[in-house]
Amino acid sequence: MNILFVCTGNMNRSPMAEALMRKLLSREGRKDIQVQSAGTHAFVGSQCPAEAIQVAEMAGVDLNRHRSRSLTRDLVDWASRIVIMGPEHRDFIEMNFPDALLKVDEMAAFRPGGKPGDTMKDPQGQSAFFYRQYFGELTQAVQGLLAHLRNGRA
Repeated sequence: MNILFVCTGNMNRSPMAEALMRKLLSREGRKDIQVQSAGTHAFVGSQCPAEAIQVAEMAGVDLNRHRSRSLTRDLVDWASRIVIMGPEHRDFIEMNFPDALLKVDEMAAFRPGGKPGDTMKDPQGQSAFFYRQYFGELTQAVQGLLAHLRNGRA
C-alpha cells in the first residue's frame, strides 16, 4: 500500500504526518506500507519551518532533510490512498485529478472525535505552543489511521 499525505505547502502538516507514519511503521516492522507527502501549492524545495523541526524532534522524528514538493500526476498514480488535511485539498484533487477522488481520506476523521469535513489546522506562522498542540492532534490522527489500516479497512 502507498499512502500520500497532502497539505497546502508540504512544509508542516503532510511532512509531519509522513515522518510520524514512517516512525510508527518502522516500530511495528511494517514494510508493506510506503508513505510520501506533497502539497497542492508547494514552493518546491523549501525546508520545514524551525518550529516544525523542533516539535518533531521532541517526538523523535527528523524533518531536517525534508524538502517540499508539489502534488503531481505521478504521485497521485503512485498512491493507493491520499490522506488530505482539509476540504480545500479535496477540492484541488477534484479539479486537477478527478479520477483520484475515490482514493481520498480526511486525516482529521482519524483522530478521536473527528468527523468528515474537519480540518487539521495549519500551524504555519503560529506560536511554538500551537505547533506542540497541533503535533499532538496529528499524532492521534496518524495513530488512528494506522489502527484503521491494521483492521484492514484501508
